[in-house]
Amino acid sequence: MQVGSTRKRLLLLTACSVATGMVFSARVWAQNAPAPVIVPAAPATGAGPIIPGGSAATPEAQAVHIAKIKKFYHELLLKEKNIANAVSSVGHKQIEAEGEQAGSIQSLLKQTPSVNEYQQNIGQGVPVLTVRGVRNSQLAQTLDGIPMQDLISGSQGAFLNNNVGSPITLGQLSATTVYPGVAPPDKQGFATVGGTIAYETKKPTSKPYAEIFGGIGSFDTTHAGFEINTGRIGSGIDAPRALLRYNQQYTAGFPDGNSIRSGDMLFSIVKPYDEGLSHLSGTILFNRADGYISAFSIPVPLQQANSYSYNFPHSLSFSKENNKYLTAILSDETYINPHLIVSGKLFMIRSSSDFTSFMNPYAPGTYSPDPNFPYQVNFQVPYLGYGALGPTAVANGVATNPGAYKPGFFTYDPFMFAPAGCSPTNATCYSYGESAEQINNHSTTIGFTPKANIFLPHNDITIGALIAKESSSGQSFMYATPNMPNEIGYNSFGFGGGVQRTLYSAYLQDKISLLHNRLHLLPGVTFTGIYTSNITQFSLQGLPAKLQNWGAVAEPYFGISYDLPYHLVAYASYGKSARFAPATDYTLGTAGSTTHAPTPEIVHLYEAGMRYDTSRLYLNADIYYQKINDQFSFYTNYQTLLSFYSNTGSSQYRGYEFSGKYRLTHDIELFGNASYTKANYLNNFFAQDTPFEGQFGYVFKGEPLAGIPNWLGNFGVEYDRGPFSARLSGQYTGQQYITFDLPVLPNSPVIVSGVPNSALSQATSPYYPTAPGNLAQALGGLPPVQNFKLPGHILMNLFLSYKLRLHGYDHIQSLKFSLNIHNLLGLHYYQHFFLAPAEIPLNGSFVPTPTYASSFVGIPRSIFFNVSAKF
Repeated sequence: MQVGSTRKRLLLLTACSVATGMVFSARVWAQNAPAPVIVPAAPATGAGPIIPGGSAATPEAQAVHIAKIKKFYHELLLKEKNIANAVSSVGHKQIEAEGEQAGSIQSLLKQTPSVNEYQQNIGQGVPVLTVRGVRNSQLAQTLDGIPMQDLISGSQGAFLNNNVGSPITLGQLSATTVYPGVAPPDKQGFATVGGTIAYETKKPTSKPYAEIFGGIGSFDTTHAGFEINTGRIGSGIDAPRALLRYNQQYTAGFPDGNSIRSGDMLFSIVKPYDEGLSHLSGTILFNRADGYISAFSIPVPLQQANSYSYNFPHSLSFSKENNKYLTAILSDETYINPHLIVSGKLFMIRSSSDFTSFMNPYAPGTYSPDPNFPYQVNFQVPYLGYGALGPTAVANGVATNPGAYKPGFFTYDPFMFAPAGCSPTNATCYSYGESAEQINNHSTTIGFTPKANIFLPHNDITIGALIAKESSSGQSFMYATPNMPNEIGYNSFGFGGGVQRTLYSAYLQDKISLLHNRLHLLPGVTFTGIYTSNITQFSLQGLPAKLQNWGAVAEPYFGISYDLPYHLVAYASYGKSARFAPATDYTLGTAGSTTHAPTPEIVHLYEAGMRYDTSRLYLNADIYYQKINDQFSFYTNYQTLLSFYSNTGSSQYRGYEFSGKYRLTHDIELFGNASYTKANYLNNFFAQDTPFEGQFGYVFKGEPLAGIPNWLGNFGVEYDRGPFSARLSGQYTGQQYITFDLPVLPNSPVIVSGVPNSALSQATSPYYPTAPGNLAQALGGLPPVQNFKLPGHILMNLFLSYKLRLHGYDHIQSLKFSLNIHNLLGLHYYQHFFLAPAEIPLNGSFVPTPTYASSFVGIPRSIFFNVSAKF
């Protein structure tokens, strides 16, 4: 059936696509884009489009219909323009400039204010992320509106899980939006005390194309893949379209020995209906990555003696991960009438992570001090955590854990691998049989996210919910060599049971527009309840048990914005949000049958700012204050292998942010942003005190958070004319505090209820505070140590591309060449730096060693060349 002219179809499709993100994302408001103008079609001969619920329309009726659609979807855009929070958006150009060979979905975000990121490797290799000083595990992440982070542990998973690869890669992204702090309820993800990162996948377009691509680069990096877009399969606005993309990559990695092999696949299909007003879509992503990581930072003296890229050789130690991610999303967005849109998403996320770690027991200094090699190589092997285990150790009274030998559960005897002449009473001899481990984890999440948008004359009401359940289980094994078999009942030190978390979350918000649509009020509230159960069938740390808990929290939000003259928007907001404790923090109560579960961490955000928005100039300035109460704290006693979890921490984050873009000419755009963050602890407590979460420490009231730069900034220029485009950018990372170890003071008095100061051995801290009375005495009367800050640095990056259009060829339309140069000036710098352990953990106690500096160095100059052919 004829539905009108091509122009009329495009007008209608464009109007509808504004809401669904097919053509124009509402997030352009954060990127200084003017509102789209959708002009009603001029009268024309022929039948008009079919109005839903009616028959063919006259040209006049069609114009009225499209005008209504214009007003309807324009309101959706205004919801983003008048948002009462700082918002940063990253689009196609920034993604292309980052480069999927060199960057990660986290490094991409460093182009926005208050975001710091570093990683061990190029590509998706162990990224460490903070937003306004809040670490990745405390942030919410969404993928096309569904929760992307692990519901049980936060982030992508627990420490040293899912550190290579990701559920979505740079090549699969179409855009990313960062909502720091507490966003409005319909933008806020699950369980965050620091912000929400919203990733969006690529979608098929109406125009067909096929593309093959590949590239080479530094560190023996290669990649190749293809992308096929069907365009409309058939005629008419309601014709379906599909996109298939696959890419595989290999890199020898950085530092030496950290090779990664990965592959990622995206399939997306969209089926419009109701004359393009509604959409049914499906998305499947399958990504995998297999590679080595550095579980512990590299001693600076070894880097200086060998090379900038030095890493421990695999013959001495290694940690390796093999990760897989499968995501499937089925969504529908239905236009009911000019006052109502209903939508919903069904989703399933499945991930698996195999972690293997090895440390050579025959290497000097590996398990005991050696003056010629006083370095901690790898803390992630069983012996360092559990000491002597097995029937021989128990028979001779050596084992520190009564559960170290249980016939039928754990019958492995590490002593059989001890060198000739070793005595069963020599605890160190057991390390030869406990020098390697393998941990297998897999999880499955299923869920549903219904939503309704209601449009009234002065109210835009959004009602939504998230109902989801994640199930996770795993096994842990120890052995002497990486190729030993894994056998439950023999060398397994954790298996059986599993963790489940079910969450029920609902939100309601109302955008109220008053004073001729100048004043916008946005009240809202989210109610969340979770049920968690953790069944432990067998573990060296405890008897079989089932831990379960129900928790609930209400999270209010209120935002206000006012449209001032001269394109200015003033805004302010207050929000409360909560993060639930990881299920591994649940323990048996004192009665042995009840569950002790930490209450949620709570953040309170206060924010105010001003935004200037025109088609040529965009400016934003804001100030914020965030306070986190009831922070999770834990203490592990290595002599009893028991851990204690509580809500004893508190911290605050204060700062201000600036960002802007200016279109100098039609071809040249200038951009930049800067942010200042001051983050410090409000009390004393045990904590993981670095963003990498690889260091256990004791933090003191008033001291700054380690690894959080005070100043961050981006600046650059972008040129785009015809077939040529270029982008030169700089990233400034300011000074940041480092950590060092507290000394061994076994004779010091008690400073924490029930915990002697000797428990602080191996703990790290940004610095010794000027301690009052009992705390100074507890630290052995030591004077305060001067704060040490890691120096700031500036990295320059360059991106060049040229599109060569081919004429006279039947199939190839164009060739595109691109060049990415990261760290253009070849700067050598430290990303993460601290004074390494002053003692090696040994069989439940600590052996002092000389203090030394340890670090992750920054990735040196890296060059990547890519070419793609479009058909």
